[in-house]
Amino acid sequence: MIKSLYIHIPFCSNKCPYCDFTSIVYLDNNLYRRYVEGLKRELTFYSDLEFSIETIYFGGGTPSILKPELIGEVINFIKDNFNTERNLEITIEVNPEDYNLEDFYKLKSFGVNRVSIGNQSFLRKNLISLGRVHNPISTLKAIQNSIYAGIKNINLDLIFGIENQTLEDLEIDLEIYTDLPITHISAYLLTAYEETPLGQLVKQKKYKLPDEKIQRDMYIFINSYLEDRGFYRYELSNWSRKNYQCKHNLSYWELKEFLGIGVSSWSFIKNTHFGNTKNIFEYLNKVENFVKPISFRDVLTEEDLKFEKVMLGLRLSKGVELNLLKGKKEAIDVLVNSGFAEIRDNKLRLTPDGLIISNFIINKLTC
Repeated sequence: MIKSLYIHIPFCSNKCPYCDFTSIVYLDNNLYRRYVEGLKRELTFYSDLEFSIETIYFGGGTPSILKPELIGEVINFIKDNFNTERNLEITIEVNPEDYNLEDFYKLKSFGVNRVSIGNQSFLRKNLISLGRVHNPISTLKAIQNSIYAGIKNINLDLIFGIENQTLEDLEIDLEIYTDLPITHISAYLLTAYEETPLGQLVKQKKYKLPDEKIQRDMYIFINSYLEDRGFYRYELSNWSRKNYQCKHNLSYWELKEFLGIGVSSWSFIKNTHFGNTKNIFEYLNKVENFVKPISFRDVLTEEDLKFEKVMLGLRLSKGVELNLLKGKKEAIDVLVNSGFAEIRDNKLRLTPDGLIISNFIINKLTC
């Protein structure tokens, strides 16, 4: 049963130097229209599957580069052709400067009830360092317009571990974030992926990331500060007000079936991961010729599924069932005695210190 739909919108007005998601700088309304038609056609390829859709998520790229009417067209197509639940969560990622008040009203009329704003920081030096082009004031305006339009479930992205960023800088950001009328904060460590411009700058020693100790201190500070201000961590990088966890992302971490539509999107159906081509013109050519644009398919074995459950479960604050960790008692004891994990309600949960080295711990518990 497919509970969640992910819709990838690959277009951007400019490419951030740290971004490793599939996106293209291509400003062409005709291409946008063609792409939306492609999304609708690709959806029809899966009409034989069983759907009970609880969440729809428009990610990117920059979904807000599309006019709200195009987003609404996709939403209406889904509602008209697939079974959707009454309390449907519909999220769209937006850049702060893209939509005005009228646009947010239109989104609301189409059923959008959650927005995720790519703010990253309110400090100009951080935005410059990240290659972001928006003005922090535009984020405040976007929050205001969203709330006026009736969309009150709002996430703000935060990036930490930026060159020359201090704990004092981080505290300024966190104070502003937690004073705003938002419901959710996603905080991500800046990562220099090798294939990105940032990755090349780090490799050439032209951009210096904070050392691991500072990164650890920043993460622990973020967690402590946010929880003191009523935002509770429910996943490695996500904090929310009570009852405002992102249902869509939880479906990934709880290993529920989901369908991804669009360039480079992934799906998990019937114990199989599969994903689409990353080339937009190959994607369009295939869907326009009634061919699924799938570029890879990976059927998970029982061991693969166990690994996925452990890896994803340890990201969540509620942890992973101990029965998935049979034979790992010695490793678990070491983790608990070292303060990296705790056992509660027959589950192993990572502490903030453990979350910092979660990849290492997952490797120890699954090998």
